[in-house]
Amino acid sequence: MGEVNVVRKVTIKDVAALAQTSVTTVSLILNNKGQRFSAETIARVRAAREKISYEPDYFAQNMVNKETKTIAVLVPDINNPFFSQFIQGVEEVAYQYDFIPLIYSAGQNNQKVNYYLKELVRRNVDGFILAVSHIEEETLEGHLKQRKIPYILLDQSEKQHQSDEIAVADTEGGRMAANYLIEKGHRQIGIVLPEQRAWNIEQRFIGYQVALVSHQITVNPDWQITTPLSKQGGYQVAQQVIDSGVSAVFAVNDELAIGLARGLAELGHAVPESISIIGYDDIDWCEYVTPRLTTIKQPILALGQEATRLLLNRIEKPTLGMQQKMLSVELVERDSVQAQ
Repeated sequence: MGEVNVVRKVTIKDVAALAQTSVTTVSLILNNKGQRFSAETIARVRAAREKISYEPDYFAQNMVNKETKTIAVLVPDINNPFFSQFIQGVEEVAYQYDFIPLIYSAGQNNQKVNYYLKELVRRNVDGFILAVSHIEEETLEGHLKQRKIPYILLDQSEKQHQSDEIAVADTEGGRMAANYLIEKGHRQIGIVLPEQRAWNIEQRFIGYQVALVSHQITVNPDWQITTPLSKQGGYQVAQQVIDSGVSAVFAVNDELAIGLARGLAELGHAVPESISIIGYDDIDWCEYVTPRLTTIKQPILALGQEATRLLLNRIEKPTLGMQQKMLSVELVERDSVQAQ
């Protein structure tokens, strides 16, 4: 048998030997902490690194810099197109600043959220974007606040957290959706929403109620139809919507609206000829379903971008005052609403 040549990994000691200086000096210079050394020494170390193609060990470098250049993003459902667009916004900004986002789909499971927080803190991520609802104050306190780890919240179910936060004008969005249906002549206006509601969904519900009351429309309890926040959730309440006697429905997200439209069509109730539907979010699918979905547009990409900017700002400036930002919404008129 011939000899097996094992290629030895180039180490920081090799750079130090070639540059004729110490390992500590090389480490400081390559981690941009070598300001006290002469220009000649810095040049010699960098030339030695280039010559033997040395790449610093990531984890050793982390020990020196005390940062990993990673942020963790926890979302409820990675399959929801809303969160796909949101994550795209996160990635765009993180990439600009040389940060790596780690994406986790935590569902509605608090135990899973706790597990991810504990393990990611142990792995020294630099900060968190928490887009999951129902995070308890004790959870944040135990995992993040005590360790002074930066985080930003999106749309929590209770406004109990004193922290950096980004939200969308959901009360206005709910009011805008209901007002649009009222302007189209509808008076029996239903709403499809989950029973357990995150803070942002509750605000849409409040906006819907405000609009009806302001037009002297009595809110009928039969018009409030609860179901899981998904396409299947919308699909499975189609008969309930028909039985409620409404002429129009506000579905609190587009997935619900798309599922409901299909369910109604299968039961012989065309949209919008029989029942009008308005959604919420303006996910990509709205343009490609039949009929094209009228909806309230959230700035989804911008939400991901702004959340990441706020978090990176906090990582860079830990003593900064509290950052709270509200983004606006707009109506996108398509084909799923018909005038009465």
